[in-house]
Amino acid sequence: MEATAVAEAERRTSYLELFFDLVFVFAITQVTSLMLAEPTASGYAKSALVLAMVYWAWSGYAWATNAIDLGWPVLRLGYLAAMGASFGMAVAVPDAFGDQTLWFAIPYVAVRLLNLALYIGGLRHDRVHQRAILALAPWFAVSPALALIGAFLGGQLLIAFWCAGLAIDVLGALRAGDNAGFRVSPEHFAERYALFIIIALGESIVAIGTGGLTANTRDAAFALALAVAFVGVAAVWWAYFDFTAAVLARTLRNQSPERRGTLARDIFTLCHYPIVLGIIFFAVAAKKTVAEPGEPLTTAGRFALGAGIGFFLVGFALARYRVIRRIAWERVAAALPDAPGLGLMAIVVGCLVAGLVAETVRIREFRAEVRAGPTQH
Repeated sequence: MEATAVAEAERRTSYLELFFDLVFVFAITQVTSLMLAEPTASGYAKSALVLAMVYWAWSGYAWATNAIDLGWPVLRLGYLAAMGASFGMAVAVPDAFGDQTLWFAIPYVAVRLLNLALYIGGLRHDRVHQRAILALAPWFAVSPALALIGAFLGGQLLIAFWCAGLAIDVLGALRAGDNAGFRVSPEHFAERYALFIIIALGESIVAIGTGGLTANTRDAAFALALAVAFVGVAAVWWAYFDFTAAVLARTLRNQSPERRGTLARDIFTLCHYPIVLGIIFFAVAAKKTVAEPGEPLTTAGRFALGAGIGFFLVGFALARYRVIRRIAWERVAAALPDAPGLGLMAIVVGCLVAGLVAETVRIREFRAEVRAGPTQH
């Protein structure tokens, strides 16, 4: 291992990375507010687009810090500069599609380009890995350029250019990301994405609490809505951290070093986006339900609730299929129900809990084996 790399066995998430993540806590809160401000199919789609851009930007730094040593002062200062740009981007999320869209786009471009500079510069003593990221760099440089052009054009062209930029990001990751030169420290990498799930779950707790603060009345229905919403968040935590987080980390660790990059891209960077999107959708629906438990959810509210659990569980199913080529039918089935307000949320959360119980019973021996492994905290 070269001088700039931290030994795999020692690499853990640093305090600086946790500090960096605080900006994205705020960014996720802003995306939730954006969804709540325009609760329509178009509004939800635009919010999902912004979330994808924010998530992809964060993912780039998760990859970079997995490979470089932030102990070098120049890299540390660059990382803090990227954090500042990320904060500017997060502040501007509510205006991403308004007449001040450049306030979002310019920091976004800075975040993406700083990511490339830190990644490439930090690998100055690891030429193999550096060549791998250099092959990916043209793809990742085009995407922010399209984001900036779209911001200048505005209107529907803005959305088209931003979608095209994300498509190029994903295509680049799929084409150049198979390079065996990418070196991944599995424990650190899995931990970073698990922490992003915690960020999304934290936003759900905040959204539910905020809904409770704005409730017109506090009665039995309010108490039940609050309890059901919390059980929903707890079930989502259980679904990810009781078993899945450990098995994904173990799978990545057991993969050959040459193939870890491809697997990490698939089961973490790609499959975790629908999981995060689902959690944010659930937060939106839960906030509305807790604020008005006796009122039926609007069509948009019902979609948010169904999409929340649906995206979350489909992300799980995709990751599981990528690892073991099997579908987690208990989790897919829990994504199917649709029915208004408190009753609908109770049904959806109940189906999720039932699916988790069924899965826990069916794989109890394998679950015990995985949880006893070295990834358990």
